Amino acid sequence: MKSIKYYMKAAERRKILSNRKEFYLDYVCRQTGWDRAKAKAEMDLYLEQGVNYRFYVKKRLWCRTGKKLEASLANIRKDSRYDKTSTNKHARLVAEESGWSQKKAVEKILESNLYTECSPRDYYQFRFWEKSIEEQKQYYTKGTVERMIMKYNTNSEEIAMIRNKEKFAKVFGDLFHRVWFSNRKLTFEEFLERTEGLSSLICKPIFGTHGEGVEKLAVPEDMEGKRQLYDLIMSKPKSVCEELIVQHHELAEMCETSVNTVRLVTILDNDEIHYMYSVLRMGTGGLIDGYEGGGIFAPVDVTTGTVCRDGMNLDSEFYQVHPVSQKPIKGFQIPNWDKVLKLAETAARRLTGVHMVGWDIAVTENGASLIEGNSESNYQFAQLPYIPEGKGVRYKFEPFLK
Repeated sequence: MKSIKYYMKAAERRKILSNRKEFYLDYVCRQTGWDRAKAKAEMDLYLEQGVNYRFYVKKRLWCRTGKKLEASLANIRKDSRYDKTSTNKHARLVAEESGWSQKKAVEKILESNLYTECSPRDYYQFRFWEKSIEEQKQYYTKGTVERMIMKYNTNSEEIAMIRNKEKFAKVFGDLFHRVWFSNRKLTFEEFLERTEGLSSLICKPIFGTHGEGVEKLAVPEDMEGKRQLYDLIMSKPKSVCEELIVQHHELAEMCETSVNTVRLVTILDNDEIHYMYSVLRMGTGGLIDGYEGGGIFAPVDVTTGTVCRDGMNLDSEFYQVHPVSQKPIKGFQIPNWDKVLKLAETAARRLTGVHMVGWDIAVTENGASLIEGNSESNYQFAQLPYIPEGKGVRYKFEPFLK
């Protein structure tokens, strides 16, 4: 016979799920102008196809039609498969660390997701098996940041622009402070004009992420070599080419093979700019400074621009000194910090319906140069550095969740 405690917990679960469902319904009504009956009917049609309310909102399906809708549904199916795979993968890792069975680990991950909206990866990386539900609620989880994105990033056209490197460059190119061009409808004469005086280019796929497909290309001095480079660039999928950034010498000393950049997350709320968190991203010998390419990162005090903790990677390995240059990480002062802040604010105020953005910024000898924006900036940069001391940082974001 099942206990009273079991039935109380089941009732609590139903209440949480019902409240979450109502939250998504309210959101869609605000975004579309639909009444609740119409919103529910539309969302339930997709629910019958295996698309839950969360995915409906996350992919903004109400404004998708034709091929864009088909692509979104394909992405949802892919994400759903990933969620199942991720749950099993991280349950195995949790079981190894905790001594639980894998079945119990899966149950605990799903229970924590109910109360904290954590992902399976969050559960493992944040070591939630060592914490009560109340303690877990203090952490900045995937579901928490998704709610903030829902609140602040509502303009689908601007979100699409940010994700398209060519369109982004057209809007923010004056903040690049470097030459850029795309490989679409580019004549050889235009190519020669754009690359005059340049020794190197960085070539990026227009829709690339995590540094995938990024190449450094030398610009030859002879005309035959220039023609060959032009033909190579034009043969690539849609791409943007940029003048190679020359970073500040103090950052180059940290790791000279990559441009070591600042990720600075801003929220523009009621016309007031908030610098939420920042990290310095450093390469470890490759071209890319991102963690996907083996890079490391370290939190930065947004007030001073000083690196305030040791470096780390996403495997939670910590570094007091840079693994290549042996330069101390904590205490490093990022040059031209006032210009970094100003650049981020200038960029943030240029958007009308995307108000929570992670800006990637390079620091040069005389100022700062914008690289790109991220409408879904990595929330783990904010939380992971505080895991060793068992500290959640949700409190920093709580005022913006209301």
